[in-house]
Amino acid sequence: MCELAKMELRETNVITLVDAMQPILEPELLRLQLSKKIRKKPIDIGSLAYFARGKNLNSHDDCGTPVVKSSFVESRRNLIMMLLESYAVMRESSILTWNYRSEYFIEWLNNNGYKEIFASDVYAQQAYRDFTSYLNHRIMVGEIKPLTASGYQDGAVNIIELLYPDTFHYILSGVVKILAPSGSATPSDTHVQLYKDVFLAIAQHCSDFVLNNSSYPCVVNIRDYEVVMFPSNHGAIGPFKIPPAIYNPVQRRVATPEEHMAAKKKLDRKTMVRFDSNRAVLRAQENVNAANENNRHWHRLYLSALAAKAYAGLFLLITGASPTEFSQFTYKEAIEVEKSPLKKELKAIKFRAGGKTTLYNIGRHNGLPLLRQYLKLREWILNGKEVPNLFFAMTKGTQGNNESFEEFSASSTMKKFHGSISGVFLDPKVPKLSSRKMRKHKSNVQHSARLSPSTVSKSLNHTEAVNLSTYAEATWEQQETEFSLFWQSVRHAADVVRERSETSSGDRISTAAGHCDDFNQPSALGGWGTSFIEPNCRTQYGCLYCSHYICHSDEEDLHKLFSLQYVIDSVRKINADVGHADALFKDLSIRINFIISAIGERSVSTLQLVEIVREKVCSYGILTPFWENRLSRYEQIGVVF
Repeated sequence: MCELAKMELRETNVITLVDAMQPILEPELLRLQLSKKIRKKPIDIGSLAYFARGKNLNSHDDCGTPVVKSSFVESRRNLIMMLLESYAVMRESSILTWNYRSEYFIEWLNNNGYKEIFASDVYAQQAYRDFTSYLNHRIMVGEIKPLTASGYQDGAVNIIELLYPDTFHYILSGVVKILAPSGSATPSDTHVQLYKDVFLAIAQHCSDFVLNNSSYPCVVNIRDYEVVMFPSNHGAIGPFKIPPAIYNPVQRRVATPEEHMAAKKKLDRKTMVRFDSNRAVLRAQENVNAANENNRHWHRLYLSALAAKAYAGLFLLITGASPTEFSQFTYKEAIEVEKSPLKKELKAIKFRAGGKTTLYNIGRHNGLPLLRQYLKLREWILNGKEVPNLFFAMTKGTQGNNESFEEFSASSTMKKFHGSISGVFLDPKVPKLSSRKMRKHKSNVQHSARLSPSTVSKSLNHTEAVNLSTYAEATWEQQETEFSLFWQSVRHAADVVRERSETSSGDRISTAAGHCDDFNQPSALGGWGTSFIEPNCRTQYGCLYCSHYICHSDEEDLHKLFSLQYVIDSVRKINADVGHADALFKDLSIRINFIISAIGERSVSTLQLVEIVREKVCSYGILTPFWENRLSRYEQIGVVF
């Protein structure tokens, strides 16, 4: 029933986005219909004009939102028209999101006495403050997450911007923005590799099974375990759950009545009647026989859908495409990639970037063979039908008609796919690998390979700022390793500081960065991992990464270190690719600073010496002859100005 106490339904007009662009006299009577795949029921946007709104008792009711008609506020008509105008330039999925946020804010306003929405910009700022406090309270008591609260706050901001286009900056400035977390943590290489192996095993084994019309059961081998699949809703048997009593997965067959009764007794601790066991075994065998006789049995279609989703997961990992863009990849373009000796990119439109065309490389070494395998499976699934998109969703329980294929939604499909393989093909303790995590992993791998930020961001089709703020987070394993290397570097830096009087300097060779006890025999420090800068007696940059490097706590070596630091700081500041130059020299700068600090901590006299040399180099630019010449060469070629 739609009727609620003191509430009643009103007659409404259902319109589309195209109709919304026409002059409308009574927007309070409008309901907006989006595509059925987005939302089956029309959005009752006209109900926002009423101060007292109810809710349908049945979510399936298609009769609009019940309201108190006498609570109609004429000034709210303007808000409804502005919302419709803003929806005209959005995707339908975005319209659904923003309408929900707007409705949430307006419902809060109704409950807190804001009948006219906002009587003035002063009231708008007060309402925005109170609404933000309300959201922060819900976060504090654990009712909602910061990410959810941030979305609700954005809905309020959107309405204020629509109603006060000239002064909204002043209205919003009095409130602190709720910061949503930057997203899920970057998955570890172990986590991603496990999913790669699971995806690949499901894709290839299930695909081969249906294409070759093999006999049941279907066996999927993953690393050191296997999953045996019989044609039933509970016929997938793996190491992560108790197998059903009706099957014998070891011998790849239906269990005998004796085996079935023994297994049931062990599982249920009840003795089963022989007649019931015989009947269950016979029915299970009939299912296996029927599946083996029908090459398009429902369970074979299920296996093909499972394989198709696994291929989609592999291509999400390879391309790093966002779900929206991934769903746009077309079959026609995939065929061109398969046949062309040069073309290796799939194309999509990035709506959030103003309709920018994006290209995603699938790779000819790994991606192309997988694409060819998937295209064969795709042809078998469609069975003569035509679908323009490369990937699509299959409707369960239907076959042989157009209704069995729907638009592929990468986010929801992969979420459901994880639910279907978790506990069967995958340990249920393993967290879901979302498309965002896949993109983060690809970015992290490229950063680890020492590609410049511009190259990494270009491969993922977003800006450097977005990449560095959202996709450049290292894994916990990487952070642990880097911190370990840093402190090892610090300890080593302290070890190489020596007083000249401690040892004879006869066997020490003076270098541009200090001294060396085995010149022309560069040797990388053991157990330190790889570095951007390798030990090299010719360049002098690598001295601090060499096991033969020694620094004396005297004016000579201090002058060398400060001169080296002066040069690399100049390069870091001027280089066009600041991020890449910073990554190249940051660790070297840390080592220099620590060595200088360690020298200064030895005594009051050495600390005074450090400050004297620091002023000499940093304030007056007096460098050692070697680094003075090196700096001059950099200036001549335009690196340093």
